[in-house]
Amino acid sequence: MGFSLAIHIIFASLGMALPVIIIIMEFLGVRKNDQDYKNFAKKLTLIFLVLFAIGSASGVLVAIELFMLWPKFAVLLGQVAITPMYVEVFAFFSETIFIGAYLYSWDRFKWKYAHVLIAVPVAIGAALSALLITIVNAFMNNPVGFNIVQYVATNDTMITNVHPFAVFTSQSALIEISHVVSSSYFAGAMIILAYVILRLLKAPDEKTRSYYAKALKVTFAIAAIAVVFTIITGIISISSLATFQPEKYAAIEGNIHGGPYAPEMIGGIPSNNSTSMVDFIDIPNMQSILLGGTANTIVPGLDSYPRNTWPPLIVHVMFLLMVSLGFGLGLVFVLVIISQILKKEPLARKLCLYLLFLCAIAAVLVLETGWIMSELARQPWIVYGVMTVEQAGNYSPNILPAAVAILAFYLFIIPFSLMIIKKILKNQNL
Repeated sequence: MGFSLAIHIIFASLGMALPVIIIIMEFLGVRKNDQDYKNFAKKLTLIFLVLFAIGSASGVLVAIELFMLWPKFAVLLGQVAITPMYVEVFAFFSETIFIGAYLYSWDRFKWKYAHVLIAVPVAIGAALSALLITIVNAFMNNPVGFNIVQYVATNDTMITNVHPFAVFTSQSALIEISHVVSSSYFAGAMIILAYVILRLLKAPDEKTRSYYAKALKVTFAIAAIAVVFTIITGIISISSLATFQPEKYAAIEGNIHGGPYAPEMIGGIPSNNSTSMVDFIDIPNMQSILLGGTANTIVPGLDSYPRNTWPPLIVHVMFLLMVSLGFGLGLVFVLVIISQILKKEPLARKLCLYLLFLCAIAAVLVLETGWIMSELARQPWIVYGVMTVEQAGNYSPNILPAAVAILAFYLFIIPFSLMIIKKILKNQNL
């Protein structure tokens, strides 16, 4: 299921970012009376349709895997926190309706902005789908809406006092939603930015270069806004773990021991027996200051919890990779923006374009690393403090053929998607 989600998250990110880019491109085309922006919006719409169809199929498979591989979790989810998934179905079909309306109403309105407005519900529907699925994940990280103490005490057999809408008001939901949505917009925009850069570098004439230069400025601006929110919400998200998931926070930070005056660990890898961290540099008191504003802020430590509930300490290494790449991306954007303000025209320089292309690869890596880290750091729980992965799993050998079939689907759909998109771009001369 991890492989399926790793692929699906890319489709989902593109599915969120593309409608926003399309709306802005068409809006600029109407406002400036510039056909280049309109043409780019039209071509991206065709790409979006392909990705939407494939992403929809991928989403269905992920849902099938969820219920097939984790049946006991599915029972708990169905009784307590299924409402967001039903609402997500409504958001999905609403998005589908407006996609059709948008596609078949080009150049049919006298007031040109009317067509732009039709695309707005598409972008809202895509964001809502991500938001609602994230709410389910927030429930897994911070379960609410039923009598948890009684459920655990009765060996996971008695679910009582159910509040089906409590999952929408989980304390961690808003924080998680803000980070997931902003990081998805950023990764999706960066993928499109990478494509635009490739086409710009290969542009055979001045007219083509001008066409892609316009697209580059728009996609860069969207990515620049998204990276700011991604970094801010990421910092807030990590800090909130100290309250909502202290074990996860301790593992991510590499804190074997908690307490006040905690140093910030730079580097560090787990020891051979995974009971300590080695090869790191400490910045005295810094972690406590970053978490609570003062050096005497108490930070969580793993030694406060049973050894069998510790997450794997490799998540600390993944956290360092994610943070390093994230702040590196932020630094690149700051330098490019400053150069642009100083009228150095960085987006016209090949070196800058190559650097931004590498940043696009790094953005996808950050997205995937962040997701994997977040899920690994919740181990051994599938629902934090309530149900372990071992308790939730389906261990029947009869599920193997279905798992192979799902893997085969993704191995087929990835090259198939690229082939179809390449053919569309070639036929449309984009």
